[in-house]
Amino acid sequence: MYADDVEKIACGIEEAARGAGAGEAECVVRRVQSLRIEVKGGKPEGVRRTDETSAALRVLVDGKKEGFAFTTAPDEAGFAVIARDAIDAARLLPAMEENRFSGAETMGSTEGLFDSHGLEISFENKVLLAAETEAAVLDTDERIEQAHKPAFGQHHSGTAIASGGRVWSYDDSVFSLSTQAVARWHEESQSGYDFAVSRRLSDIEPGPVGRNAAAEAVQLLGGLPPETGTYPALFPPKVALDLLGALLSSFSAEEMQKGRSRLADKRGERLFSQTLTIVDDGTIPWRTGSVPFDDERVPPVPRQLVRSGVVAGCMHTLKTAARWSEEPTGSASRGTLTAVPVPGPTNLFIQPGNGPVDVSLPPGPAVRFDSLMGTHMIDRVTGDFSLGAAGYILHDGEPVRPFRNGTVSGNLFDMMASLAAVGSDLSFYGSLGSPTLLFESVIVSGR
Repeated sequence: MYADDVEKIACGIEEAARGAGAGEAECVVRRVQSLRIEVKGGKPEGVRRTDETSAALRVLVDGKKEGFAFTTAPDEAGFAVIARDAIDAARLLPAMEENRFSGAETMGSTEGLFDSHGLEISFENKVLLAAETEAAVLDTDERIEQAHKPAFGQHHSGTAIASGGRVWSYDDSVFSLSTQAVARWHEESQSGYDFAVSRRLSDIEPGPVGRNAAAEAVQLLGGLPPETGTYPALFPPKVALDLLGALLSSFSAEEMQKGRSRLADKRGERLFSQTLTIVDDGTIPWRTGSVPFDDERVPPVPRQLVRSGVVAGCMHTLKTAARWSEEPTGSASRGTLTAVPVPGPTNLFIQPGNGPVDVSLPPGPAVRFDSLMGTHMIDRVTGDFSLGAAGYILHDGEPVRPFRNGTVSGNLFDMMASLAAVGSDLSFYGSLGSPTLLFESVIVSGR
């Protein structure tokens, strides 16, 4: 357990900041130990281990002047240095009324965060999990040529925050399996990818990961560009998450306040299909986004960001909540401790429906997208996009032929307004989850 170690560092730095003249101080310390094992032919091909500890300090001086400093090598001899750096930075900045630290008195649950048994299994058994993933790829179909970089990964983190006379801490674990499959038929080669992630090792299975990656690769063999047209479209969970991920920043209160979100000033309005409900919940046991408190020592608040198509909420830090005189949501996140907190999701997912969406497909031609390319190019403000796409042409709900080298274009917000049905097959990939989505129509270009 790392929590005890990082608690001592967090308390030491906070005390140093107070002793140096800070009116208030908040110190976050995180230790992360990671392991990644790649295999080839059932044997380890590459092993990487890391063990890193970082600390970030924020202080308030002269009332509401905020300063920030961090270190990637915290030790007792340097506590006074980071404290002085943060205080010096604060005195150069203007006072802002919204600068504040958490006054929360009770942290959330730590159940379902840490799988000590998973961390303790032998190195050989971890190699075996990656090897079984590789074997599942190769055994799926005779056209599979290669399992590329099948890998097992694990992370063990200890996080502590000291502020307001309190220090809170927790340990967490994350395990993963991933692989890419390569299929070949005559002169054509196609690839597929799949992965599984959980805080609990027993939740991830090599077989499904390997078979899903192989199936994705094989299904694309023989594909031709699709005929240009407008089609009803199915987005299976892994592909639907590309769309959900592109929506995330729109629910950030910071982006709303800076005028960089299309949802600014839209809370209470129905902008999406009535079938769409989006939930953010950082309290679900064993989900990778679950935490007992965020990176500002605020416990997460489960809530709906979209309720039956209506924009119902947003993601707040303490600062953005203060600007609007609202309550924080436990959404403060730091990509690394070198950055100040910004609003971010915990476990964000589309609420599932009551049954399969296939039955809602209209008769005639339709498409099912198995992969999208270039989703990072979706305009996060306007929602406009043009993405490479591959998948299947359907007729009366049945697969007819694969397609590739297609393009799907449109506007993400308009698409979400035309959502026709939501499946019951909610699947999580990391901290994001979605069921299969059926859209009334999408524009597909090909030939």
